[in-house]
Amino acid sequence: MAHKNPPKKRDNTAARIIKALEETQGLLTAAAKRAGVSYSTIKRYVADYPSVAQAKEEAQERLLDFAEGKLYQKIKDGDTASLIFYLKTQGKKRGYVERVENTGKDGGPIEIKDDGKSKLVSAIARLASRTGENSGNK
Repeated sequence: MAHKNPPKKRDNTAARIIKALEETQGLLTAAAKRAGVSYSTIKRYVADYPSVAQAKEEAQERLLDFAEGKLYQKIKDGDTASLIFYLKTQGKKRGYVERVENTGKDGGPIEIKDDGKSKLVSAIARLASRTGENSGNK
């Protein structure tokens, strides 16, 4: 005898996708392959099913937490590159940021010299606009 309310194919697919997202840390292409669906199907299910979208977000957050834990361990171990990376990305409010300052000579203002080209360009634009006004009267 058939079930009174058999599970819908889409619901089964959603469950497979959620499991695949958890197993692949929210990586969509890998999850699609694992669930046996296309990448576009995964994207559609993320858009259509709040539970799938939540599974994707949670899996990606777990991976981010894992990566941050590894970074913190490298910092604790004295890894200079990790320390610099952390300060550049998380220490900006304390001044740990690289900036490019564009200044003129000896830190002064930038000087812009008009070599006449801007006047020439303006004159050509005025001529072109006049020519364009008359071109419709052929």
